[in-house]
Amino acid sequence: MDVRQEVIEIAGPVVEALGFELVDVEFISAGRWTLRVTIDRLEGSAGTGPVSIEDCSRVSRRLDDALEMNQTVPHRFVLEVSSPGIERRLRTLEHFRKHVGERVFVQTHDLIDGRRRVEGDLVAAEDDAVTLTTEEGGRWTAPVAAIQKANLVVDPWAGRRAARPVPEPAYARDKAGRKNTKEKA
Repeated sequence: MDVRQEVIEIAGPVVEALGFELVDVEFISAGRWTLRVTIDRLEGSAGTGPVSIEDCSRVSRRLDDALEMNQTVPHRFVLEVSSPGIERRLRTLEHFRKHVGERVFVQTHDLIDGRRRVEGDLVAAEDDAVTLTTEEGGRWTAPVAAIQKANLVVDPWAGRRAARPVPEPAYARDKAGRKNTKEKA
């Protein structure tokens, strides 16, 4: 069993006992080993609002003790506990199911229907696959196992763009692209 999976097995119950959901675990070596744990509030838990710094600190202390006691990680590491943020990473089919109807970005390992990177509205997450509607109006489906990375996309201007009609130009252009302000008789 790899270190990430061992950490998931230890961290899951610790995080849930504190009223949070274990969203993701990453074990990264970039000059130093970092164990990055992402948490979110459990639906129906006592707390409200987004995950706070105090929440992350509390989970970090408990998780650090549990990991040290179990000696899961074979060498020194830095433990980071954070919230998923507004452009949260989507890793499992369950993550995708929770966000059907929202805008997502998906990148796959290989081309699927001629595309490797797709941004669109998530319309389905079932049978180990996700389906997006694209800007062109089509649908694109990818198996979850083929996804390299995926995350929510937040576009603060989407509502304003949709609500504002596109103005018609006050003049026409000729075939060369020049303004044509002459009236036709």
